[in-house]
Amino acid sequence: MTGTIIGSAEYIAPEQGNGKAVNASDLYSLGVTCLYLLTGISPFDLFDGGEHQWVWRQWLVNNPVSNDSGNILDKLIEFGTKKRYQSASEVLQALQITTSVSIPQTTIQKPVNPVISVSQNSPSIQLKSAKGIDYRNLEDLLKRQQWKEADEETARVMLQVANRTKERWLREEDIDNFPCEDLRTIDQLWLKYSNGKFGFSVQAKIYRELGGTRQYNRRVWDAFGDRVGWRVNNSWIQMLANLENNSWMNQINLENNSWICYKDVTFDLKAPLGHLPVMNGLDSVWRRWGVFVSSLAWRLAKCNI
Repeated sequence: MTGTIIGSAEYIAPEQGNGKAVNASDLYSLGVTCLYLLTGISPFDLFDGGEHQWVWRQWLVNNPVSNDSGNILDKLIEFGTKKRYQSASEVLQALQITTSVSIPQTTIQKPVNPVISVSQNSPSIQLKSAKGIDYRNLEDLLKRQQWKEADEETARVMLQVANRTKERWLREEDIDNFPCEDLRTIDQLWLKYSNGKFGFSVQAKIYRELGGTRQYNRRVWDAFGDRVGWRVNNSWIQMLANLENNSWMNQINLENNSWICYKDVTFDLKAPLGHLPVMNGLDSVWRRWGVFVSSLAWRLAKCNI
C-alpha cells in the first residue's frame, strides 16, 4: 500500500510535506481521495482552517454515509500518524472485509517532486469573481500549459481585482482584503491544470511547513526560496518587472544576495513543487522581504483555501 509517490497539495499527508512519509501516509491520501469522491468538493474546501478540523460531512448532499463508515474515514485522515490505521489490512478488517491476497510492503523513500495526476476532466471550476473579472483567458492559458503567459495573466488579473493596475504592485493591505472568491478561483485553476503542483495554496502550505508566520523571517524566507526553486545557490529570481513591455531590471542586489533573472524561471511541470506562479508584472519590493507570501498564506487561511 505504501510507495514513493505522494499526492498533490490537496491530498498530501502532513508528514509527507516534510519528506517523512510513513506507512500510514498513503492511507491518509486514500481517505482524502474518498472524501473527494463522495462530495465532489476540493479537499481544501473540506477542511476548516479556523477550527483546524475536517467538515466533510456537511457536503454530503446525496451521498449519506453510515456512522461506521464515517468513523473509518475519520481515522484514515487523522493528523497524528499513530492515530490512523497502520496498514491496509487494518482498514479491511475495519470494513469487515476478508481477503486472501497478500499485500506487499515496500520501502518508503524520500520524495523528490511529490505529484500525482489530478484529472483535468474533474468537475469544471466555477470562475467566480467578486469584482466581475473574466478568468476565461487564464483558464485557457493554463489548459494549454502556457505557464509563462499564465503567470503574466495572473499578475494582470490580481492587479485588476485590487484596482492597482496603474501602480503595478500590491500592498500588504491589498492582499489582506483580496476577495476570497477571486483568490479561490485563481488558485483552483493553477491546481487543476498543473495536477496539483502549482498554485498559491501549494506555496502557502510549504511556507507554513517551514515555520512561516505572518511576520517576515529571513531564515524561513531563504528556506522557502530554496524549496520552491526561487533561490538557486543563494541567488534569488529577480522579480522587478515592467508590466507594459515585460522588461526586467537586473541591477538589484539585496543583503549581499545576487539575483537571477526572470528568464531563469522554470515554466515547466518539471519545476519544483510550488515554483509557480511568480507573477511577472508585480513590483517585487514586498516580495523580496517575504511579505507577499506571508500575507498571502494568512489570507488563504482566512478564506479557508
